[in-house]
Amino acid sequence: MSQHISRTISKGQICLLNPTLLRATYALPPYRISFPLQPSRCLNTSAAKTPRSYTPISRAPTPPPAKTAEELASGPYIVRRTPSIQLPVYKRFMSGGNRVVVLVKKVDGDRRKLLEDMSESLGVGKENIRINPTTQHVELKGDYYEETKSWLIERGF
Repeated sequence: MSQHISRTISKGQICLLNPTLLRATYALPPYRISFPLQPSRCLNTSAAKTPRSYTPISRAPTPPPAKTAEELASGPYIVRRTPSIQLPVYKRFMSGGNRVVVLVKKVDGDRRKLLEDMSESLGVGKENIRINPTTQHVELKGDYYEETKSWLIERGF
């Protein structure tokens, strides 16, 4: 097998060194390659022309907790922060984006008391706020995301 490879390589070298022998051996017609002056109109050309710039949404950072751990522990309930020091308040879109549910996670202590305080302060009806029996998260029906976050910050969480 190695003899066959070495013969092929040596024949290739001979053909490359002698261009007349190369034309005589392969006798292929010359081809011209032309490129269009204008780019083709495909679906992704607009994205290829201008790169997208992704700018982050400018939001005010969440302030750190105003109360100490001892002050928070003295209350009937506590809402712990996430590992990135953010409030555990999340917005969930349901029914194809037509219904908004706000979740408050990481609640320790008396969840019923938190439920009552939130419904009084935020003006949420008793039928629109509940504790999920499986996950123990507080769920608010409606878009109360900003109100909930500001209420938790006011309370020092």
